[in-house]
Amino acid sequence: MSVLDRYLDRFPFFKKIFKPFLVVAPYVLMSGQTVAYPTERPIFHDRFRGRHKFYFDRCISCNTCARVCPCKSITLVEVEGREGKFPEIDYQTCSFCGYCVEFCPKLALEFTDFVEFSEVDRSKLVYSPEQLTEVPDLKEVLPMLKRRTERYLTDKEIKYRKVSDV
Repeated sequence: MSVLDRYLDRFPFFKKIFKPFLVVAPYVLMSGQTVAYPTERPIFHDRFRGRHKFYFDRCISCNTCARVCPCKSITLVEVEGREGKFPEIDYQTCSFCGYCVEFCPKLALEFTDFVEFSEVDRSKLVYSPEQLTEVPDLKEVLPMLKRRTERYLTDKEIKYRKVSDV
């Protein structure tokens, strides 16, 4: 038995005081696991559920996406100059469950890795079919973006590495 153990056995309240510090100490010494978001942006995996992209030429106006949406975030609207009704998505209520993408028979909807949805006015979170066809350029949305990073796993932790400058 070491001197420290004998001392802690003699004064048990010290053991109660120092035990939380001993539990936390290994994590304090680890490197950070976060990304400096406005200047660095992670590269998401292929199946990430970000903002939707819509393809007019594939859509057959079957209303499947609106029917399977559990949050009722999708409504079909008419678009000037086109025949049929097309999906309009309300991102205030969308849970990104993926049913609309999964059940679309012609693959007219797909997910992108675009996650920047910050708006001051809530009405701007309702995206028309025209808005869903175009995915904005990251440099317009995040002018301070300097590099893209990618996550990878080591034996003990998740780390990030620089992939490309923007």
